[in-house]
Amino acid sequence: MLTAIREDGIKVYADKVFKTDEDGNKIKYYCPECGSELVLRQGTKNIWHFSHKDDNGICIFRKYDNESLHHKLMKKTIKEIVEEYNTCLVSDLEHRVGSKIADYYFEVKNRFGGVSKVAVECVQTHTDIDVFRAKNEYYVKKGVYVIWLFNLTRFLNKDNSFKDEVRVNEMIKECHTMYFGKVYAIDIINKAIYGIHLEKILRETEDTEYVDWSEWDEFEYQEDYFEEHTIVVPGRKYYLKGTRSLNPKLIKDFAVTSFKKALNDKFLPYRRNVANVWMKPWW
Repeated sequence: MLTAIREDGIKVYADKVFKTDEDGNKIKYYCPECGSELVLRQGTKNIWHFSHKDDNGICIFRKYDNESLHHKLMKKTIKEIVEEYNTCLVSDLEHRVGSKIADYYFEVKNRFGGVSKVAVECVQTHTDIDVFRAKNEYYVKKGVYVIWLFNLTRFLNKDNSFKDEVRVNEMIKECHTMYFGKVYAIDIINKAIYGIHLEKILRETEDTEYVDWSEWDEFEYQEDYFEEHTIVVPGRKYYLKGTRSLNPKLIKDFAVTSFKKALNDKFLPYRRNVANVWMKPWW
């Protein structure tokens, strides 16, 4: 986890604090949920973070103790990007929203003068589709918009070029629908966000030929039989299932300006609150 509560009750971030004070006394940090003491880990192989000092007890924040490096970097990076392009009233990592903990949460003023609440969920590995849908429904009930953010490496080759084709799961497909023809992906190296449009791939089978032997007479010489009785069956066109081609576009200004409340689309099995970055369709 990237956040903790200091002894004076202030919420702090692991990359902004120290293990000891100016006099060399150890500074204690505590879990914002269960109150257990945390260990500040500031090594050289991982992003600086906190973890629970002991393995006892049940706490919703314990899931972050074994969180991958990439997931931590995604959360930290999206916070920096959002703060750069948006005037945030609230900007907080690992923020509690009712019974859920959002990877990142921020609040901005909307064009009507009200406050829009936005949760960002980072996806490094596959998230169960039922969990994904349940979270969407939960955020709708709480009046919170949600942005699902994928790691850009999912869409890249080993040389960091974009793949020509990519396998997509149900979660990616539904995010593509939620955000009006794109999914959001974060480049944690260059601190950039991409909108990626996924296009169906049309394939066509080859023409096939076969000889109709129904009129063949084995006792009669038929010089042109093969030419006259060869039938050509045209190839069929079909769309690949589960595979899409990519049309990516760098989002230069990640300003969250568009909000759609409680849309209930016939092609999605849940309601959605959509926080969107306005982009003119480029496909």
